Amino acid sequence: MQLPVQEDSPSQLRCDILVFVVTSSEIDALKAASKDLNLQFQRRPGKAFTYYNLGKVGDSRVMAVRTSMGPFSYGGSAAMAIHAKAETSATALISLGMAFGVDRKTQPIGTLLVSRMLLPYDNREVKTVEGRMIVDYSDVAAHNAKPALTQMLQREAERAEWHGKVSFGAVLTGGAKIRCSAYRNELVSNLSNFGEMVVGGEMEGAGMLATSDPRDPVWVLVKGISDYADEGRDNEVEKGRELACRNAALFVLKAISNANL
Repeated sequence: MQLPVQEDSPSQLRCDILVFVVTSSEIDALKAASKDLNLQFQRRPGKAFTYYNLGKVGDSRVMAVRTSMGPFSYGGSAAMAIHAKAETSATALISLGMAFGVDRKTQPIGTLLVSRMLLPYDNREVKTVEGRMIVDYSDVAAHNAKPALTQMLQREAERAEWHGKVSFGAVLTGGAKIRCSAYRNELVSNLSNFGEMVVGGEMEGAGMLATSDPRDPVWVLVKGISDYADEGRDNEVEKGRELACRNAALFVLKAISNANL
């Protein structure tokens, strides 16, 4: 998939696809996947952030950048995505890394989640009705991902090596660190009416929404399940993060490599 590049960024930072990661595990997985696929992985200083140049992947120039956890603050995904998109002239953004699943019986650790849409659950109203606190999710709107990116990832998911390992659907996104199955289930129950199954959730996607007109999105999320946002999350994520990150990194880089095959 050849994506057009604007000509307003330094040549050493210019790219077609910009990949966003958060944790050291995600950086390590992307570096290891690049090595496995004989791609480069070189640090490139920007004006405010450090980038990683993966060079030409298939027909696309690919860079990566690391954000802070969540959508907030100067280093969070919202600010970072806006700045980095402008600095690199990237026309496609991929948020890569770890996510939580919503059903441990049907979603093994390492299962990949691809966002056909994002559901920013923080856009809700909390009010008192007859002395009771009520949370109203009716203001939450679905935001669709970039069709060209989801189509590219769908083609890759159809390859034999990924059979049964990739789920496409709606992904919950918000600033909360969730370690409560009741709250997770409340979100799924209240936000399952947008025509896509809710397959999981994470924290950085909300920031991606700031990068483009919702009628012409430039982003997609690809994240591996590392936990289930429940009471056992903290112990489970330490065991699941390596597989989740490795699967996500390999899947994304292979999808870009194979885009025009």
